[in-house]
Amino acid sequence: MRVNFKESAKRSVKKERTLQFTLNVIGIFMFIGVLIRWWTVPFAISNKLGIYYNRDFQMKPSECKEFFAFVLCAASVYFSLINVYFLGKIGKKLVYIVLVLLAVFNLYMMLILLAVATH
Repeated sequence: MRVNFKESAKRSVKKERTLQFTLNVIGIFMFIGVLIRWWTVPFAISNKLGIYYNRDFQMKPSECKEFFAFVLCAASVYFSLINVYFLGKIGKKLVYIVLVLLAVFNLYMMLILLAVATH
């Protein structure tokens, strides 16, 4: 009885490629959904749970530019991390290091904003 290791190696690579493809497609839909906010009409809910149109929630042109820049930066980070992760062991370590650095930076910024808001 012989075991064929080549077939199992092919299957695992195929699964990783499928997962990478799936995560990229999910990212595309996710960021398209976020960008749709740019074109949607702002609605709000009143105290009596009625829906009404509120012009104050509509983004101004300068806010649209900032929003678009934020979404592009977030999308580039997301797709870069997804595609680097599947390069191998070094790619996985690099992604984990970047995620830890992002988490530390986010906590630091949260504390700074909290200090500024309460001061």
